[in-house]
Amino acid sequence: MREDLIQSATSFLSDPKVQSATLAKKVSFLESKGMTTEEIEEAMGRVNGKSSGGGTSTTTAAAAPVAGVPAVAGQSVSQVPAGAIVQAPPVPQRPNYDWRDIFVAAVLAGGVSYGIWTLAKKLLGPWFQVPTQKELDEDKEKLDAQFQAVEDSLNDLKKQTNDALSNVSTQSKKIDDSLSGLETVLKDLKQGDAERDQEFKNIKADVESLKELVPRMLDRNKESQAGVMTDLQNEVKSLKSLLLSRRPLNPNEAAASPVAAPSSAAESPAAAVSPSGLTARLTNALNSSSSGGPRAGIPAWQMAASGGSSATNGKATEKSNESSSSSTPAA
Repeated sequence: MREDLIQSATSFLSDPKVQSATLAKKVSFLESKGMTTEEIEEAMGRVNGKSSGGGTSTTTAAAAPVAGVPAVAGQSVSQVPAGAIVQAPPVPQRPNYDWRDIFVAAVLAGGVSYGIWTLAKKLLGPWFQVPTQKELDEDKEKLDAQFQAVEDSLNDLKKQTNDALSNVSTQSKKIDDSLSGLETVLKDLKQGDAERDQEFKNIKADVESLKELVPRMLDRNKESQAGVMTDLQNEVKSLKSLLLSRRPLNPNEAAASPVAAPSSAAESPAAAVSPSGLTARLTNALNSSSSGGPRAGIPAWQMAASGGSSATNGKATEKSNESSSSSTPAA
């Protein structure tokens, strides 16, 4: 322990003004000076006559004052000669309390106790207060009302859930029906597409067959037209030769043979012509060509011209016959 600090603390604690202060202030002041707890106890023991260092009640004071201990106002530091015995200051007596002090302390203690009780009753009273029967009944009614409201809410929720389930079931049924109808429509569409594809295939096959058949028909038509033209040329030649053979050289010859012409016409039925001016062979050829396929025939204007020339030839023959018959009686 540091003896110099202990001595300065002893002299500080021996001051009468310092002795009237509280112990806590003394200890805090000494601790602020850097003294330890053991040093403070040693200094206080020396002041009270209970020094633990020398084993006696007296100590030798230092010749000079210890540096670092501030001088208290009104305190004079006196030099103590070496070897002198310093008497410890007397122990301060315990103060006597008056009745007024006791009354004030009792009033303060009662006020503080009442405040604490009021605060505790206000804050903690509801937690420990026992409810009455009326409060219990009110709480029960409130709980029953809440339970009834919850039950009503649950019933409403159950009803809404059932309605939602029924709506969902109805919608599911409608959706199933719609899907079934859609599947039927898709099936019909697929079947129609298949039939359309088959029709397209058939049409394509028909077109291909027509492509192959048209050249053949054209060839056959060309052949039939060539045959008809050949027959027509032959018939025209025969008609020309027939007309040349039936034309009278003079009126006398025409009058002399009025009956020979019909007989000669009757004798050659193979060379007779049809009302339209065509032979039976040519008509058969035209019919066969028309029955076998589309063949080109004699134009209508050519047939009309042939009919007109035949009628003209007949009228000329009748006029020549009439002239010959009129000239015969005159002779």
